[in-house]
Amino acid sequence: MFWRMLFMYFFIIKKYNDSTTKAKYLGFAFYYQFQEKKYRMKVPKKSLDKVKKKVRKLTSRKWSVSNSYKAKKIAEVVRGWINYFKIGSILTVSRKLDTVIRYRFRMCIWKHWKTPQNRAKNLMKLDVPRWAAFKIAYCGDKYARLAHNGWVHKAISTKRLTSF
Repeated sequence: MFWRMLFMYFFIIKKYNDSTTKAKYLGFAFYYQFQEKKYRMKVPKKSLDKVKKKVRKLTSRKWSVSNSYKAKKIAEVVRGWINYFKIGSILTVSRKLDTVIRYRFRMCIWKHWKTPQNRAKNLMKLDVPRWAAFKIAYCGDKYARLAHNGWVHKAISTKRLTSF
């Protein structure tokens, strides 16, 4: 792995004489780590946007498949993406991607509940007070906005999504 990174570094220096931070090689971008005094690899914004676009496509509200099938397909995409970029610095990027996926799943679950009666009933099953459940359930079909609602976050929590 050391030789591979060394080869990539020299290739970039040769190609971009002025700055290695402008370089992109095999889908990786580079930045300078001042504490360690060396260049590190990171995921460029373009690659992150591509995987987010795939996640959006797989969690489309109009794609009428079960949520477990959607989760399986998303796991395949994300696993492949992480395995490709794992030699770079991907901690913060993977956290951003995780929040996007959880938000999209909350939206899909809300859509699968269909009617306001089912939404209120399911929210009450998930320990949301009756008044809040009815207020949220009957406020309309604003899926994206309601996926960010505090009560919906409490009901469809990160712990529940992880176990799912």
